[in-house]
Amino acid sequence: MINQQVKDKPSTVARGRSVSNPDTAPVSAPLLDEIVRHWKFIAVIVTACVAATAGYVYIVPQRWEASARVLVAPAGADADLAGLGLISGSADPARSLQTAVALLDTPAANAAAAARLGSPWSSVSVDRSIVLEPLGESYVVNVKAQADSPSAAARLATTYVESALATRNSTIKQRATALLALRTSLPASTRSELNPITGTRLQMIARGGDPSLSMAQPAVPPTSPVGLPTQYKIALSVVLGLCLAIAAVWARARGSRPDDGMRVPAQAPDDNGWNR
Repeated sequence: MINQQVKDKPSTVARGRSVSNPDTAPVSAPLLDEIVRHWKFIAVIVTACVAATAGYVYIVPQRWEASARVLVAPAGADADLAGLGLISGSADPARSLQTAVALLDTPAANAAAAARLGSPWSSVSVDRSIVLEPLGESYVVNVKAQADSPSAAARLATTYVESALATRNSTIKQRATALLALRTSLPASTRSELNPITGTRLQMIARGGDPSLSMAQPAVPPTSPVGLPTQYKIALSVVLGLCLAIAAVWARARGSRPDDGMRVPAQAPDDNGWNR
């Protein structure tokens, strides 16, 4: 009888160990339960993210961008017109466009645009709000302007192109007029040897300005601001707040679990199955 009890004892202990094994017992509640328990904390984090985003949108004004386009028509080769500084034809359109951008993006154009726009625009603010870039492989320069409203952006882009072209035309007219005066001052015998077509072109340039640059398309007010719309920013702030809050709850739940090395059974059996 005693031997039988001794033999049965380890199995009884083993059954007790299988029921109360701390290695298999749950240590913390599932993540979903933790989220439900800390819903107030999650709500606070989400509300803070939304409030911060709404404050940023309210404080920082939206930027609107409009574009005007300048057509580049390189002039034909003419040695008599080389002194005018017109954009000459090139096998590479990119080179002609780079030349056009350099001729349009000048301090004089910035100052003229600021004078036309009036206060609070200045030469510096116009320069910071304007970007000129070639448009693809075509002979077109895209002039982009950013401002605080759609109408202001369109007005800035169009006014800048008009001012840059007016500045350029003024310079070319002066050069053409000076060249015409030089041709007129030549002796009659020398003037008779000059190309009359060149004289006609000079007279047209002296009246109209640079024929290689012209307004291709004025700017129109944009329909949407630069970047994400406000409703998208608010939606992203909600998602970000939820992710941060859930990550914090998960980290707190993981931090409350004891390490595996710290788990020690309440009763450790000896080699024979008896509790020590």
